[in-house]
Amino acid sequence: MTKQSEYMEAFFGVELNQKFEDMISELKDAEDNLKALSAQIGTLNQNISPEEFREVLKECRAITYENAQAIKDVRTFLDFYLKSDKTSTHIILERDAYMKIYQIFKWDGSDVRDLKRWIKELREICDKIGLNMRDLINFKKLTAQPVPDDLVKFPVYALDRQGWCLTGPAFDMVMHIDEVREKIEESNSS
Repeated sequence: MTKQSEYMEAFFGVELNQKFEDMISELKDAEDNLKALSAQIGTLNQNISPEEFREVLKECRAITYENAQAIKDVRTFLDFYLKSDKTSTHIILERDAYMKIYQIFKWDGSDVRDLKRWIKELREICDKIGLNMRDLINFKKLTAQPVPDDLVKFPVYALDRQGWCLTGPAFDMVMHIDEVREKIEESNSS
């Protein structure tokens, strides 16, 4: 693998929109935990002079609460940025769509269920930003093994190494190649 393809994989290996949402959630959890810690520190009892104890306690509570406030500020900023700036959110989702397309076209052909899941995720992203997923995917360009001509007409969009096929009008059905051929034979004999 070349250095450039490693960079591409690293760049496209993260779904930014989901990452931002996860960060907001994690920051909220940290904020709540720090505030709870602040409350617990208030109930501590140490074998130090009452005056020293009060000073340590006051300092710990101040530091803890300041950190909670800082985390709250970051969370509020990210939450506002993602929810109110439609252009930024759109750009992030477009980038995530292209990341999914890259992932789909790099599919290794081992399990068609992976491909099905990625296509579903791409469809969800496209629905959010008004893109037509069908305009973005050309199944003939997949890096995995090509689909035999007799199966393309069914239609089968992709075939994995175990003989499982991706089919269905929304690219959301998985059938074994034998089952597909039976269906084709049934429709030809009707």
